[in-house]
Formats: sequence, C-alpha cells, structure tokens
Amino acid sequence: MLRKNWPFIYTLLLLLGDFVFFNLAFVVAIYLRFDSLSVLPNYREPLLIANLLFFPLSISLGVFRSVHQAPLENQKAHLRRFAVYLGLFLMSYLFLTKGHKYSRGVVLIFLMAQFFFLEVFHLLMYRLNRFLSRKGFGRKSTLIVGTDSSARSFFEQLQEWYGDRYQIRGFVANGRVHMSDPAIKPYIVGKYEEMDTLIKEYQVDQVFIVSDSMLQKKYETIRKACEVHHVPVKMVSPIIRNLMKQIKVKDISGVPLTTHQEYRYRYRTWQSRLKRALDITVVLIASVVLVPVGLLIAALIKITSRGPVFFKQKRALYKGGPEFWFYKFRTMYVDAEERKKALLEKNETNGALFKMKNDPRVTPIGRILRKYSLDELPQFINVLKGEMSIVGPRPLPVSDFDLLKNGKMNYDWYQKRGLAKPGITGLWQISGRSHLSFEEMVLLDLYYIENQSIFFDLEIMFETLPVVFFGKGAY
Repeated sequence: MLRKNWPFIYTLLLLLGDFVFFNLAFVVAIYLRFDSLSVLPNYREPLLIANLLFFPLSISLGVFRSVHQAPLENQKAHLRRFAVYLGLFLMSYLFLTKGHKYSRGVVLIFLMAQFFFLEVFHLLMYRLNRFLSRKGFGRKSTLIVGTDSSARSFFEQLQEWYGDRYQIRGFVANGRVHMSDPAIKPYIVGKYEEMDTLIKEYQVDQVFIVSDSMLQKKYETIRKACEVHHVPVKMVSPIIRNLMKQIKVKDISGVPLTTHQEYRYRYRTWQSRLKRALDITVVLIASVVLVPVGLLIAALIKITSRGPVFFKQKRALYKGGPEFWFYKFRTMYVDAEERKKALLEKNETNGALFKMKNDPRVTPIGRILRKYSLDELPQFINVLKGEMSIVGPRPLPVSDFDLLKNGKMNYDWYQKRGLAKPGITGLWQISGRSHLSFEEMVLLDLYYIENQSIFFDLEIMFETLPVVFFGKGAY
C-alpha cells in the first residue's frame, strides 16, 4: 500500500513539511530582528496573511504538482518564484494597509529564511525519494526502444535525474542491430515487432522511444502494443528535450504518446465535473470586467474597419475531429481568407498552424487586440455553451489541417489532443505561443492531457495573466 501510493504520500509529506518550515521561518525572522520572541503576538496579522497566501500561491505556481518526479533544479526554480511572488503580495498588502508599524526587516528576513528552509527540506526529501526508489518505492520496470548512442545517453540521463526509479530491463532494437552502440548490444532484449511479447515477459510499467524522428510508421506498432497492455509510452527526441527544460514541465523524461486508461477514467468522472464548475465560476466572475471591455472593443472594431464585429470559424482539435463554431473579435480585413492562399509560402511555422509576423491582413486595432489576446474574449461564449474549457488544447481551423505536409503525420499520435476539451489558454500559450512549431504545440498538449488536474488548470490560468499583460509571443 505504501509503495503503491508513495507519490501521493511523498507530495503530502512535502506540503505539510513546507508549511511547518514556512511558519518556522517567520518565528526565526522575529527572533533575528529583535533578539526576542516577545513581539511575536504583535505580528499576528502579517503572519496570518502569509499563511493565507501559502496555499493559493504554491498551487498557482505549481510548487507541488508532480513534485515526486520533478528534478531538484526544477523544484528550486519553483521555490524561487514562490519567494518572489510571496514578497510582492506581502509587501503590497502592508503598503496598501499602511502597515508601517511592522518592521520591513522582519519581512525581508522571513522571505530569505523561508526560501532557505524550504530549499534544504526539498533537498533532503529529494534524497530520501531517491534512496527509497532503490528499495522499490515507485520503481518502474522499463524498456528503452533504441540502441544507438542517443539511447545510451538517455539511459545515463535517467540514472542521473531519477536514480533507480526506472529499472531498465533492456533495450529494444528499432533498426539494424549491427549498427547499435557497442555498450548497449549485450542488453538488447528484442526487436520492436516483439513489443507485445516483451511487455508481458518483463512485466513492463514504462516504455521510452528514443529517436530523432517521431514520424516513422514503425512506432505505431509499439504504441498500440503499449495501449493494449495499458503501459505508458513516451517519446524522447531533440524537440522534446528542448521542451522539457521549461519550468512548467515536471516530468522531463519525455512526452506521452498514450494516456493511461485508468487515469483517463478517473479524470472523466469527478474531476471533469469540477473542471466544468470552475469554468462557469471563472466566466461569471470575469464577466463583470469582460462585458464592458467587450462592448468597447466591439465599438472600436465597428468604427475602424468595414465588416462584422465577430469572426467565427469551424475549428477542431485534429483532422476529422468534432467541429464547432469558434468565436473571436475580428482582427483582420473582411477579405483575409481570400488573401491567405497568396501568403502560404510566408508561413513562419509548420503543420496545421499558420502564423506570420506583420501579416498584412490584420487591421491596426486588430494588432493591439492580438498582442494582448483581447480578441479571444468571445471564446467565453464557447465556454458557456460547453464547447470549450478555459484551459485545454488549442483548437485549429479545420482548413489548416490540409496544410499538413505528406509524411509529417503518418500516424495518429497527435489525435490524442481530442482526449481533452478545447481551451482558451493552455500549456502552449504560456510556453512560447507563436514561437513554437506545430509539433511542439502538440507535444505540450499531450503532456497537459497526461497530467491534467484542477490544480494544473489553476496554475496555467495564473501563468496566463503575465503572458497576456506583457503580450509575450503574440502576433
């Protein structure tokens, strides 16, 4: 029982420990500032505010999401961001409430002390986690598909990142065995066509495909065998290694090509209802601001260019997937679709995604709306209708799927995006937006689907605010 539920137990212990050390840091700050704890009762208000900020901030910043599999450097990065936001909110509160009676020295010492205590505690828990993984806690029987130097390098990285969490049972040849890395040859247990047998023989819990290309047809055989046995399979490629460096991505071992059946069922029951309730709640609260802003934008669009206020378009998550009418504020001239064909060769991304800087079809007011994502506001109508969620994979124009080049998507791994409801914002939007390729967008969507939760949604919503405010990656 303890071994099976270790990820949850580890996260709970870390959360409770952080909360204890967080409060201990405040006591230490009082003592270091005044050389006595006699004034501690006078600081009940800032201590209360700090405690009220702890859980919303830590959840919104993803401090504890998938922390049992997060590398130590990733955890430290989250703790640094937590300290920065905590300082901003706490100092802002004291400024707005004229809390001049409270020493700013106490606040500064508290911020430094809590970061130090939490960092040390996370280090100790990280080492404990690695020690227990050697005893079988959370250990996964694993196969690596690939036998070249990249596969060996990935094997070494897994050991560095996770210790003995992944018990490598062997390597599976995905090509010519005689071209394999000499250090790997003795540990080759079979070929990719034998994956079904190998999974049963080694009681496999996890499969990694190490390849420079995700486009080869043979990987479909591996993926389908893993789906039959409910075994997660993850793709590791140069593209993915670049994405895995992002702080929002906790499991840096790869991006899933399948979604665990049991997890999907669990999410689709009670969490899907909770997600819908969260969507409705956010829309109703935000409507106080959205309605007057929307009316102003509609007036500006009508005054500055000919055509309707709204732009609607048939969109879907993948080619052949369920379609719906997608709403936006119009940011282009009315002949934009006709002019698009002449601009296809200037497309600055690939796949089913058309993006172009300085697009001549965009109106002056449209550029402002796009930069700050104000053109997306009508999509809250889609959310109310139940066609979209606030957080989820980005739906794409149905016509754009015809832009997929021959051979680019010769199997259906990207159709896994359809396992989630389309969203206004998502992991792609807070990770680079227009600077990412179609493949990178899809991989981030698959990561989100595998790890989706209410807490992850809240984290993405929180991260969306500065992205929108500063207009990052939008054009």
